[in-house]
Parts: sequence; C-alpha cells; structure tokens
Amino acid sequence: MATVTELREMARTLGLWNTAMGRIDITDETVSNMEYLYNIFHTEIEMRKAKKKDTLRHESHLPDKTFDHTTITKGLQWQLQRIEQIDFRNIMENFVIVGDCATGKTSLATEIGGYALVKLAKVQYITQEDLLLAIRNQSPQWKKLLKSDMIIIDDVFYLTPTDEELTTFYKAITFLSETHSLVIVTNRKLSEWKDMGADRHLAETLRKRLMANAQLIHLK
Repeated sequence: MATVTELREMARTLGLWNTAMGRIDITDETVSNMEYLYNIFHTEIEMRKAKKKDTLRHESHLPDKTFDHTTITKGLQWQLQRIEQIDFRNIMENFVIVGDCATGKTSLATEIGGYALVKLAKVQYITQEDLLLAIRNQSPQWKKLLKSDMIIIDDVFYLTPTDEELTTFYKAITFLSETHSLVIVTNRKLSEWKDMGADRHLAETLRKRLMANAQLIHLK
C-alpha cells in the first residue's frame, strides 16, 4: 500500500508542489477516486492561481490604494461592473481618468488594474515622468512595459512637458496603444491638453488619438 510520503514524492516529481508540501490533504478516503483526484487537482490549480496573482500584483507596482465606491454615480458603478468582466489578456480597452486632485483618480486606476490582475493579465503602473525616463534609458522597466497587457500611466501632464518630452510621449502612446490596454490618469481637463507645450497641434492630436478608442471616466 502506498504511503503518504511516497504519494507526496510522486506529487513532487509531477510538479504538484502544494500537494507535495502537504498543503493539500491527501488522506481523505471518504469520496470516490475520481472525486478525490478532482479535489486535489482543483485545489492545486486554485492555489497556483492565487500565487500567480500575488506575484503579478507585486510586479505591477500598483499603489496600495482602495477606491471609495460610496460617492460614485450609478452610471460609473455600471461602467466599472462592465470593465471588471473584461479579459485584458485578450481584449484591449483604453481608459482616460480625469479629475481634480484628491478625487480618487489613482485609486480608481488601481482598481481597474486589479480587475485585470484577477484575470491573470500583466499590469504595470508608472508615472508619466518615470515613463519618459524609462524610454530615454531603455531601462528594464521599459522592457517590462512592453511585455505587459495593461499599462497605467499616472500624473499625465501634471507638469507641462518640454517639446521633446511631448514628442516622446506622443510616440510612446501611439506605439503602446497598438498592443496594450492603456489607463491614462490626469488632472488636466481634455480641453487643456492643446496648451501642453508649444506644439499645440501635436498635443491636440494626442488627445484625439487617445479618445478615439478610449472610455472617459470623469471624477468630481
């Protein structure tokens, strides 16, 4: 008769680490063989998913913020329910979150990022300033952005960019939006974007390009 030690060693060989480490009970003999194996495999899969979610969350650099749902409109609540159902691994959706300071923009972006993580999508949070720096240096962070499914860019136009920064940002958004879901977070009204830099046409073109395929979320 097989022993628990032998079964756990076999589980280790098969890569069923939660079973091998004793985190899953393999001594329950009150169910059928098929039900017994189903329970073990199902638990193993769910534990692996949970671990992967934790890893993805850590690698995303999402802020530790919680969005307050108590003051939002029914329209926004409905919109968030729809967003929560999107599989961002296979579907691209862009969002532009606009609002004054302390209206919960970053918290909301973090929540949307959390929706994506639940579906095991790869998410990266970055500010506009750090994005420009990552592009300039072609840093490891830039490479992580390229491998992600969703990119959250915070503090967009918090400071007026130089003409060079505006051009770099425009090119980055144009490039990234072709293969990634983007969440743009800004305290600048969209009507003010044309004033971001000397090249008003480029700034306005950036706004139009983003909004052509983006959902607008306005927080007050």
